[in-house]
Amino acid sequence: MKNSRGKALVSVIIPTRNEEDALDKLLKSLSSQTYKNYEVVVVDGGSVDDTKKVAEEYGARFIRETGKYKSPANARNLGVKEAKGDIITVFDCDSEVNERFLEEGVKSFKSSEIMGTTCSYTLAEDTLIEKILASKLKTHKLKQGTPAFMRKSFVNIFGEWDATLGYGEDRIVSKKIAEYNRKNNFKAIGHARGAVIRTHLPHTINELFGQQRWYGRTIFRFLKKYDNFYEYMALLKPFYAIVPFAIAMTLFQTPFWLPFAVISTPFILLSLYRTLLALKNRNVYGLGIIFVDILMGFSFAYGIIEHFFRDAPARD
Repeated sequence: MKNSRGKALVSVIIPTRNEEDALDKLLKSLSSQTYKNYEVVVVDGGSVDDTKKVAEEYGARFIRETGKYKSPANARNLGVKEAKGDIITVFDCDSEVNERFLEEGVKSFKSSEIMGTTCSYTLAEDTLIEKILASKLKTHKLKQGTPAFMRKSFVNIFGEWDATLGYGEDRIVSKKIAEYNRKNNFKAIGHARGAVIRTHLPHTINELFGQQRWYGRTIFRFLKKYDNFYEYMALLKPFYAIVPFAIAMTLFQTPFWLPFAVISTPFILLSLYRTLLALKNRNVYGLGIIFVDILMGFSFAYGIIEHFFRDAPARD
């Protein structure tokens, strides 16, 4: 769909739940876009705060999430169905964009072969936890995920996000898109130069606990449906959590600590390596990496325990 001047309509799809403050910041950054032919579709998963009020203040379309499986993936699918634009961009509330984000996104579709385009990302470092997590992420290369912009018709090609999943739905879509791009001689995915998303990491210990707990509660759905060795390896994160237990067992000279310590050691060494690498790059917040890793391990393990002792909803 285009307006009278022939400019493509961009549909911005935002899944959300109880994120009024984050949504306000995101919509504020969208309101200052140099590209004006766009719509915003906020798909709400049952907020009890002022999310709806914030969305409507910025003129966004607000729809309630429906369906058997309530999840960010389900919300994305509903948003795509509601979208009126030929180009869509989907991202979470914990983001902000630069003024030329949409303009650069539209410009990146230079030919009909291009079905999606990536953009640049920066990490917000507004709180101590964000600074520690950012210092950790900067110690290793991050793989490019789902393109920031896609033709709406492209979704029909690779299929919807898997709404039955909590953890890992983006990974599956990214793999499908990468495979499509490979089959099309790497001409299907471009890059929107100048489009930047500023991503917020968990702000507080409570947010980090909630995130990792959710991953732990839902990862078995992913593993059951998409068997993957590397994802099984991710399950070993809970062994960070038993390090204190292993040390206690050592003090009492009991043999039960040995298997826990053996499994935990590689992860602790990796955490120490990232700490040293961050310090080498003069990032003092790297000192908190091992603390954050252990906290993430505890949280992830807590979520796994919940998975086995009660039904785990796709979204907390």
